[in-house]
Amino acid sequence: MRLLTKLQEIPYRVVYLLVLVAIVLPFVIELRLPVFVSNETLMAYNTIEQLPDTQIVIFVSSWDAGIKGELWPQTEALMRHLMQRGIKFAIMSQIAQGASFAEEIAERVAKLYNKQYGVDWCNWGFLTGDAAMIQALAKNIPKTVQKDFRGTPLKDIPMMQGIEDISDVSLIIDIDYGPRPEWISFVHGPYGTPIIFGCASIVSSTLFPYIDSGQLAGLLVGVRGATEYESLLRYRGMGHKLIIPQSLAHLLIVILVVLGNIGYFVARKLQ
Repeated sequence: MRLLTKLQEIPYRVVYLLVLVAIVLPFVIELRLPVFVSNETLMAYNTIEQLPDTQIVIFVSSWDAGIKGELWPQTEALMRHLMQRGIKFAIMSQIAQGASFAEEIAERVAKLYNKQYGVDWCNWGFLTGDAAMIQALAKNIPKTVQKDFRGTPLKDIPMMQGIEDISDVSLIIDIDYGPRPEWISFVHGPYGTPIIFGCASIVSSTLFPYIDSGQLAGLLVGVRGATEYESLLRYRGMGHKLIIPQSLAHLLIVILVVLGNIGYFVARKLQ
């Protein structure tokens, strides 16, 4: 019994070593875990499945290197789905670095599906202004954007021919550490345009009320959301590579907490 009391005194060096093993092990030995698709991820998938190919999607990619691990696989999975379905999309960002990360992913995915820049997808780049920009974009896309990420006038981009306002947009996707509710207030509210958010896990609790109210058409939460979406598309990407070490580390922490509590209660009983 006294040996069990030592469980509440596991040296921190041992804890760090166990966490390191849990994170590194999946990169050395191939491990597979079952993936259960959540309702909010399935909603996002079904929304894109039902999109018409006569309108474009605005793909807002407002993340940078600091959150790449969670939001890169989300972005890639959604772009794969759009290109599989032949849905044209325009990338934009509300932070300076976001457009270049999204451009890199889109170029790589486009090669897989033989898609062409300007015909199947384009990049509007960094658009500043937040709420004012969103309102202006909904009313007049060519006037608000004018040129793409590469300096080409919007009127010279084939896929943008005939695209005037939000009525020509079938969906807004906003991938961000904490997606901006202005898209709901100024696009979904007045125009009814469906919106999908992708976010970091830590902020997801603030967004579920939008799912419950029907204001969001889907939500991808961190690496979990990316992994679930990859499984729906039947491929194993970065999400699958990252979810296993994350899951093992979380499981280890739970086990250590349980062991520590066992040691604590045994120590109390012996007093």
